[in-house]
Amino acid sequence: MRHEPWACLRDGKPAGPEVEAVEQLASKLGAHVVWTVAPESELMHGLKEHALDLVVGGVSAKSPWVKDLGAGQPFLTTRLLVGAPPGQSVPEQLEGASVAVAPGSVAGPLLEKKGARVHEADRLHQAPGLRAAWDWQLEGWGYVPGPKPLREEKWVWVVPSGENRWLLTVDRFVLAQATDIRQGLLALARSGPTPGSPEKTRP
Repeated sequence: MRHEPWACLRDGKPAGPEVEAVEQLASKLGAHVVWTVAPESELMHGLKEHALDLVVGGVSAKSPWVKDLGAGQPFLTTRLLVGAPPGQSVPEQLEGASVAVAPGSVAGPLLEKKGARVHEADRLHQAPGLRAAWDWQLEGWGYVPGPKPLREEKWVWVVPSGENRWLLTVDRFVLAQATDIRQGLLALARSGPTPGSPEKTRP
């Protein structure tokens, strides 16, 4: 699934922290990755039909597909937070506060419920003042995160149902790779814009 920056296409080739992890898994197993890029529903149907072995790329543990397929423990938990520039802090009450969000971000409606003044920024990493983003983005930008998350997400890799041995292999591997995947996300945040909203497609 293409969900930047977890997994995406760059110059027509799969790229991103999770893509790199899958390639490492294949190398460890002496296997070769054949990537399939398609809408999430098609990929999950591919798993149900055992036409695919693994789906990755920003798959939320909350996905309705997960319960019908094989998903191990979440390998990473991220929090959507409001962050402040270095040396500043996020106000305890966000009512009336101006907060920048990425276009289409789920942060917008959540902040509006709190009375914040939300404005979308195409280049969120350059927006002045408060920004709403994932914890790894704020860390990569040097921003100070607020204490109260707007949302929390747990991320998983998904395999066909009934493939218990394969699921165990995948689960052990990705849990061991969690730190490296997060470091990859941090590196992308530090290098510039990092989209945080899913655009569905996958390996």
